[in-house]
Amino acid sequence: MSTIRHFALLLAAIMLTASVQAQVINGDLNHNDNLDVEDVTLLIDGYLTGTTEQIPMGGEPYGIDNSLVAGKWYKSSTESVTFNMDGTTDYATGYTYEFMPTQGYIVFYDATGAPVEALYVLKATSDCLIFLPAGSKTPVLYTATQPVSISLSETSLEMKPTEIIHLTATVIPSDAGIVTWSSSDEDVATVESGYVTAIADGTAIITAEVAGCTATCTVTVIKRTYNNGYEYVDLGLPSGLKWATMNVGATTPEGNGRFFAWGETGTKGTYNWNTYKHCNGSNNSLTKYCTSSSYGTVDNKSVLDSEDDAAHHNWGGTWRMPTYTEWNDLKTKCTWEWTTQNGVNGYKVTGPNGKSIFLPAAGCRNDSSITNAGSYGYYWSSSLDTPSPNNAWYVYFYSSNVNWYNYYRYYGFSVRAVCP
Repeated sequence: MSTIRHFALLLAAIMLTASVQAQVINGDLNHNDNLDVEDVTLLIDGYLTGTTEQIPMGGEPYGIDNSLVAGKWYKSSTESVTFNMDGTTDYATGYTYEFMPTQGYIVFYDATGAPVEALYVLKATSDCLIFLPAGSKTPVLYTATQPVSISLSETSLEMKPTEIIHLTATVIPSDAGIVTWSSSDEDVATVESGYVTAIADGTAIITAEVAGCTATCTVTVIKRTYNNGYEYVDLGLPSGLKWATMNVGATTPEGNGRFFAWGETGTKGTYNWNTYKHCNGSNNSLTKYCTSSSYGTVDNKSVLDSEDDAAHHNWGGTWRMPTYTEWNDLKTKCTWEWTTQNGVNGYKVTGPNGKSIFLPAAGCRNDSSITNAGSYGYYWSSSLDTPSPNNAWYVYFYSSNVNWYNYYRYYGFSVRAVCP
């Protein structure tokens, strides 16, 4: 049965019921089919309740019964529906409505005037409106007063001692009241008017409250730790290995840094076999890090020497590039979340202890161009692909995948340093 026909039958049943239940003249029930409809008083559910009023049966397109549901009703702080006295509504584009209290239905009509939907009203008072949508057994509650909600610009923050970050609170409705702020541990972080100040290592919950509603932000404060002037984070990995907070050549965690060919310690304008340091112009003329005579001079070196390690050469101290195994620990023992940090796409990598680093999707260098910046990340390990020594192992990622691959050593990839 079509929807329109269904509601046409529904309305016919409703109006038939109304022709019986609304026939009261001078207080006496009258079943006369020739009833004068200009002189009718209302009978609710078969009984007269209090003083009845005469209901005009014609002229205006919608009866005065609409007054029982007319107004703006709130399902949540951001969801509402409005029923106007004249039968117009924002329930759906182009719809009008009519409330039939005797039958307990709000009936909706499309732009052609055809009935298309009916809501069964469970309760209608000055404070609330409860109804069942057609075909549903779950009541929907609307209130006359807009509920209050509050949300924060961040739900979690990672900060360093003395760092200050401003949290903003969004309150609906905006005039709900004054927002009050508090910290669960002021030895870790304090807050005033939304400005969070990191004090010392630990975790604190920042709470914003208005009109009985709350929103929270978890603040993790991590003490700055350095190796030879470069900051690192202990992620709580079983190996105890520490990871740098930024790429080699970068000045911020979101910075791309410099691009290095595998086994080279500086950057250049063109990345190909002709410019690669450890070969004589081709992938089968390797001069170092070779395990097969098919690719060049065999030395059976499979991990970069310190002199060819971009991290150690540029940062000194005990910094070096991670091996395949160490990258694999980061990949398998940490949580990787694709995110945007200060406008830069990349992965937030969170260790077993809850601390994290950010790996920007810096792209890579091939010949003289940079490709896939902002969408892909490529990070060298210090490990050679021994069956095919013209390749080395690296981690690559994009928004929905983190994986291993081996490829030509001449490519310019990012380097993230580690230390004991």
